[in-house]
Amino acid sequence: MCMKKLFLILLILLVGCGKKEEIIEINYDNSYYQVANPYKESIGSYSIADYDKEEVESMLMRLSTEYFKTNNSFYQEGQYLTSEEIKNLVNQFNETEEIEVDDVKIKPTYITSIYEQNYLTNNNVLKGISLAVIVDNKQYYDNNYKTIDEKIVLDYALDKVEELLKFIRSKEELKKVDVVIGIYLESDYKGSFKYLGYTNNDNIKMNYVNYNYQLLESNYVSKIDNKTYNTILAIKNSLSDYNLYLNAYGLYQNKTLNEVSITLNKSYFKQAEILDISKILTTNLNNFNNIDIKVYFKSNNITKAFITKNRNATKIETYILED
Repeated sequence: MCMKKLFLILLILLVGCGKKEEIIEINYDNSYYQVANPYKESIGSYSIADYDKEEVESMLMRLSTEYFKTNNSFYQEGQYLTSEEIKNLVNQFNETEEIEVDDVKIKPTYITSIYEQNYLTNNNVLKGISLAVIVDNKQYYDNNYKTIDEKIVLDYALDKVEELLKFIRSKEELKKVDVVIGIYLESDYKGSFKYLGYTNNDNIKMNYVNYNYQLLESNYVSKIDNKTYNTILAIKNSLSDYNLYLNAYGLYQNKTLNEVSITLNKSYFKQAEILDISKILTTNLNNFNNIDIKVYFKSNNITKAFITKNRNATKIETYILED
């Protein structure tokens, strides 16, 4: 995935706009995609309900690494589905029969959006395309909503995957490329990819993946991953003197932890505090093996510094954004 690369580039832009210049060296490894050059914005965007596009982007990118390797593929935002085409597909897929919810008849809209990513060779030839079908099991009516059994919604989306693939193959430039399709279920906290499929022909098999974010202090994590749960509690305890708020979540695939993200919130961070906290964190963060780790220092929702540890790295790197 390219979250680190994009974030570092964002920091460089920020320090160049009214902030003290700071040179940040960007090192790429096989955990991250490089972005195809020249950079191109997506040509298509349409949704009938809000969803966390950044979350979908990063999760789909990580899932795509199995099919488009980071050491020989370049990432590009979607260039083949226009906004009008996505709108037409979403409307077509939501031609559903009425259902009764609390004695009220509604026409459900299970599929809310379709999101596209492209993967290229080093000479900008298209290798393949990854798509996320965004679904929501909350159905709104009369200023209220009813939660539908997620199996009903997921089964409905699975039935539409072949239609989506057929549409993709109808485009001349997409007839022969590899295609990855994931089904992403919205939720109140963090959504999750429930199914994923890959094909290099006109048929696709969808497999259950259960790729989702979890709060690392939750009862769910304490049951399935007690080591991580206790590590987060130890981190909170080690930082108790700093009067800050810690929020931590992890990205799980079928109950296996893949990524940890921690946000430390405080009204004001001194540079010395950031450096001291980084030293304190080192021991506990090294308890996470083969996992990407990101720690953000935020004051009033503005990032002041961040720490990264790549899954294959032996050292932890701290970056400070100076005023």
